[in-house]
Amino acid sequence: MPNQQVESAAATRLSSISSKLLSKKLRVAGWLLHHDAESSIVLIHDGEDALLVDISLCLNAWRSAPWLRESRTIIMALGYLEASAKALPLPVLSAHAPLVNVNPHLVLRAIVTEEARDLDMSLWNRAIEAQEESAQKSGQ
Repeated sequence: MPNQQVESAAATRLSSISSKLLSKKLRVAGWLLHHDAESSIVLIHDGEDALLVDISLCLNAWRSAPWLRESRTIIMALGYLEASAKALPLPVLSAHAPLVNVNPHLVLRAIVTEEARDLDMSLWNRAIEAQEESAQKSGQ
């Protein structure tokens, strides 16, 4: 019987998102900044770093996602980072929204999204940073 191990997703800080991670399975987290119901694209951010996330594969007509209506809730998404030849339209944010940097050519095609209300973003980032430092020291 063939080995059917599931590819694990690399926990990734939004500040580390770049074209170097294209086609990689990633797990990201950030605060919900905008939800476009028509395109099923959300914009999540952590500080100045932001990422467009396509949640169309995660939406279920039989189950509601009330967190999509709650501004500033923390979202965790798992999916593959893809490049778009054409820049995706950036949402018009309110005057009170934080200023963020987003690459309109990169989108995470999420296969799982969920609210992570109790996630400590500072701890999340520190844990990933420690993991990256450990991998560098061991030469991986």
